[in-house]
Amino acid sequence: MNFKIRVLFFLMLIFNINLLVAGCGGCQINNNSDIETSSSIFIESIPANGKIDGFVIASCNKCNLGKISDRKCSMGIKVDNQVYSVYGYNESHEAAHKSDGICNALRIAHVKGKISYKTFYPDTFNLMVKPN
Repeated sequence: MNFKIRVLFFLMLIFNINLLVAGCGGCQINNNSDIETSSSIFIESIPANGKIDGFVIASCNKCNLGKISDRKCSMGIKVDNQVYSVYGYNESHEAAHKSDGICNALRIAHVKGKISYKTFYPDTFNLMVKPN
């Protein structure tokens, strides 16, 4: 009899812990996103279609993102420990080597575009500036 009481107590304890930890279940996640609005998410992975819209780490491919095989400084973005070159982005050598330039600092950029074959083709690319 003592064994049956222990088993029953143990099962009730597990059941009650599950109720306490699991929550009510009323918070349903809605993953439907509105394609027409800009996103404020930090991009952590590339979707299958390659289209991204959100914030990324941006900096010089050669100086800060580890692409030492590049012959010259160029803009890149980093998503999920992968580095992607930014197509068509040009910055003067002087601006790139200022204290807050792409060669001396990791920056945050809001981007929208498509990644294909290790290259990011931006529709928009905006480096964040410091707040006033």
